[in-house]
Amino acid sequence: MSEETRSPEQLSALYEQLKQQVADSEYESAADTLPKILSFLEQLPDGWTESRQWITVVAAVDDYLNELQPKLESVQKETSAAITKIGKSKKGVKAYTK
Repeated sequence: MSEETRSPEQLSALYEQLKQQVADSEYESAADTLPKILSFLEQLPDGWTESRQWITVVAAVDDYLNELQPKLESVQKETSAAITKIGKSKKGVKAYTK
């Protein structure tokens, strides 16, 4: 996506898509959308701070990402703990069945 074609509407659409994916617990899809949003934020067009529409969308995205971060960290910890538990149980089953 080149800088010339970026618009507040595009960022807003990605933001709404991410919110819906997270609300639906579609974390795999959200994991694809999040880097697009971050890339978008890293490459905002020159003069974006002079556009009320850009400022509004960027502020909304920033607020949402700050709100979402603790939730994602919690899910990551839970997933990691579950994977560790599964790994340990597989080792126990293998040792028991030998």
